[in-house]
Amino acid sequence: MKKEVLIIGGSDVGISAALRIRELDQSIRPLIIADNNFPNFSICGIPFFLGGEVEKWQDLAHRKEEDIRAAGIDLLLETKVEKIFPQENKVLAVNKNGSQEIYYEKLVLGTGGVNIEPPIEGLELAEVFFMRWMDDAISFDNFIKDEKPSKAVVVGGGYVGLEMAEALINRGLEVTLIEFMDGVLNTVNKNFRKMVKEKLEAKGVEIVLNTAVEKIEKSGERIKIKGSNNFEIEVDTAVVSVGTKPNTVLAEGTEIKRNNSNGAFKVNKKLQTNIENIYAGGDCAESLNNITKEYGYYALGTVAHKHGRIIGSNICNKEAEFEGVIGTQSIKLFDMVVARTGLNEKEAQKAGFNPISSEIEAWDHKIYYPPAYKTYIKLIADKESRRILGAQILGSIEAEISKRIDIYAAAIYNQMTVEEFSQLDLSYTPPLSSPWDPVQTAAQKI
Repeated sequence: MKKEVLIIGGSDVGISAALRIRELDQSIRPLIIADNNFPNFSICGIPFFLGGEVEKWQDLAHRKEEDIRAAGIDLLLETKVEKIFPQENKVLAVNKNGSQEIYYEKLVLGTGGVNIEPPIEGLELAEVFFMRWMDDAISFDNFIKDEKPSKAVVVGGGYVGLEMAEALINRGLEVTLIEFMDGVLNTVNKNFRKMVKEKLEAKGVEIVLNTAVEKIEKSGERIKIKGSNNFEIEVDTAVVSVGTKPNTVLAEGTEIKRNNSNGAFKVNKKLQTNIENIYAGGDCAESLNNITKEYGYYALGTVAHKHGRIIGSNICNKEAEFEGVIGTQSIKLFDMVVARTGLNEKEAQKAGFNPISSEIEAWDHKIYYPPAYKTYIKLIADKESRRILGAQILGSIEAEISKRIDIYAAAIYNQMTVEEFSQLDLSYTPPLSSPWDPVQTAAQKI
């Protein structure tokens, strides 16, 4: 078989690239090879399915399989690419029907990330789950329905770990979250971490910090979690979520280069690898940081979608470049939202800036129009240039936190100073904001 464009991976990068190709050149019918049966599913939605907010796992599909095919995209599902032969422009693909060689003119690597497996004995136990793919989510949902666990441990206090803690609370389980570091959600400042911890505890999550899980073992009908500082707890199930690393095993035995520090595929701004007709994007590839101009690893859905679209454009000779990521993220925890973008003070200093900051507490809109919500903002800028470098916001789910962080993200992307930011013509009506929106008030404090 020969295809003009072959894509490995049926998630954000692969689908975005294929759709963009079809937009620009109807003569190309890309082939997507995926090692699962869930093309174009929202992996980011898994915690909300497990928490019951999304009723059926099928609802996490951005598009149904038949919709993808109807868009002019071929699919080869439940098929694993075992090896790439760049000099021959071919791959070896294997499924239940056997193996086949597929030739290509241009190849897209959208192989995503894989779970980081910490050095914990007992991860193979049936009661222990990782949350990365739809198979994981469906298996865990079935386990909860069939086994009816009452008590769970979540290992890891990052974004997915916190979302899973909330999901399990919503499913009626007792939840203990164990974190190796001295706080949860360590991408935000100390005050925010404290407020996040207090919110989780108020909702029933027990949080254990400064503890490394070392062993998981069977204990009758339950499992026992053992950790540092003589920590022990018996539970019915455990979810392990300590991070993601790039899935770049296909580079082995080829000349495709990987980043020495994080293992991701090395790419240029057009998302080409060092081999001109091979592209890579999303969780398997490195990304340029728009502020520092250095390449790093950012496993974010927003980045993957952009990568895929840019790759599709370049394949169709409509030149496009990825201008960089600034790490904009948000998380909903019960009725609280935490968001961040850009650099923190330590990162800014490392990048050669002289960071200064402001921290404010403000109402999200005019307090005379109830209910108003306290909103907390930390803003970071460079002392000499006055350029905004980073921001963090915490507040109610009703307070447009994620959209307010997007205002800062746009400002950072366009290298605005705090004075220029204060001049932005933002909307105002008493039920929604104030004449000076809190995001601008924080800038005026620098």
